[in-house]
Amino acid sequence: MITILSFIVVIGIIVFVHELGHFLAAKLSGVRVEVFSLGFPPRMLSRKIGETEYQLSWIPLGGYVKMSGMSDESFDSDFDRDDPRGFTAQPFVRKIFIIIAGVIMNILLGFAIYSAVTWQAGVGELVGTMITMVSPDYPAADVGLEVGDVIVEVAGEPVDDWGELTSVIRRHAGVPITVGWQRGDSLLTADITPRPTPEFNLSAGRTDTVGKIGVVGSFVTRSVGPLKALEYGAIQVWWVLKLSAQSLAALIGGQAHIRELTGPIGIAKLSGETARSGLANFLTFIALISVSIAFLNILPIPMLDGGHLLFILIEAAVRRPIPENVKINLMKIGMAALLLLILVVSYHDVIRFFIPQ
Repeated sequence: MITILSFIVVIGIIVFVHELGHFLAAKLSGVRVEVFSLGFPPRMLSRKIGETEYQLSWIPLGGYVKMSGMSDESFDSDFDRDDPRGFTAQPFVRKIFIIIAGVIMNILLGFAIYSAVTWQAGVGELVGTMITMVSPDYPAADVGLEVGDVIVEVAGEPVDDWGELTSVIRRHAGVPITVGWQRGDSLLTADITPRPTPEFNLSAGRTDTVGKIGVVGSFVTRSVGPLKALEYGAIQVWWVLKLSAQSLAALIGGQAHIRELTGPIGIAKLSGETARSGLANFLTFIALISVSIAFLNILPIPMLDGGHLLFILIEAAVRRPIPENVKINLMKIGMAALLLLILVVSYHDVIRFFIPQ
């Protein structure tokens, strides 16, 4: 039950904030908003207030804001193209503003959560070289390293910082090195061969092989002020956007596989896990999904905001509107492709999370 409820909270917040962005941008631009929908048709509940019908629909994997004079996720082409308050009657810059407002709101949501959690909880940092966890079946466990040991030397180099320690180990994948550690008053040494482990290199956009011995260091939490928290919030948002872009590049380039993606089932399971682990972790998970969905939504795929943005740019370049039936057919193709992707990813989610390997 916690998993289902937490998933509803995660998706509900993210979709509401996204559609609220489109809604507010349209209202500020003077565009008539006909429908504000959480979820995709068929409609479940609705109520009309003023000129806008607010509705809750059955397919909970998104939502939409239907504006006068615009083909959208409702696939309705029967609208007044001459409405001065319609979307098509708006200047180019105003159209762009309305279309990207949802993505901007998702990014701002992620930024706000990351900043608030950082300000409240502080920043965790690895300090020293004392071991706080040893993974079983890894080289460190095989040679007898234990929690509380302090590593003082790796491959003939003295180390007093966790970053230095891991840097040396990562460079020696599959190569035996001598590790020295302090245990009480005793100095112990052993030859360890770091396990070669594939790891995606964010800065280079490729998969590298690094060495790991299976130990975790000691974390301390450092409090930060509001300005520093905002800086960390911006850094976290940028990191998620960068990771999303490089993961997509790796997927297109064949360096990653579609089975590594996480779909609705995986998000639901992770929602439940993070909810059980505490409010800060749950909020941080919402921020991660919100920024990731912002990146996904701006891709130039019909049915997504990026697809609408592409239509606007093409119309501006050729100086004439794209026929509505063409837009609607492209959006139907886009929706079919997205639904197929969701099914494939969900299949791999089931295999990964629920079927013993």
